[in-house]
Amino acid sequence: MNEEVKQSMTTTTWIRGLYMLLFAFIYSLAEAVVVFICIFQFIVKLARGEISHRWLALSQQVCDFMLQILHYETFKTDVKPFPYSDWPGNNTTNENGSNEPIKEATDGNEDQVEDAIEGEVISASDQEEEK
Repeated sequence: MNEEVKQSMTTTTWIRGLYMLLFAFIYSLAEAVVVFICIFQFIVKLARGEISHRWLALSQQVCDFMLQILHYETFKTDVKPFPYSDWPGNNTTNENGSNEPIKEATDGNEDQVEDAIEGEVISASDQEEEK
């Protein structure tokens, strides 16, 4: 047999194949969870007029988990998804693939943001009146 064929038929490759089957099954379960969250959010939106931000955060984490699975399944990474690595939290993956928090772009209104954080909401029209 060719040396490359022997190397590709190693035990680690077969073990990865078993993990891939396991994560494919887990991915389908995660899809069902996302569908449930979508339906639930729709019902909440109809009933209350706004979505639930807790469920929104959960849906983001589940989608990030599904992305971890897809990266492992497509050989983009060798890192196994949760439970073999951390559950996706508030840090999401940037476009460049890093795991740093994504900063939201500001419109140059940093003063407005600071005022809002202090507990008082100041609109742009209020700031113009003060000048």
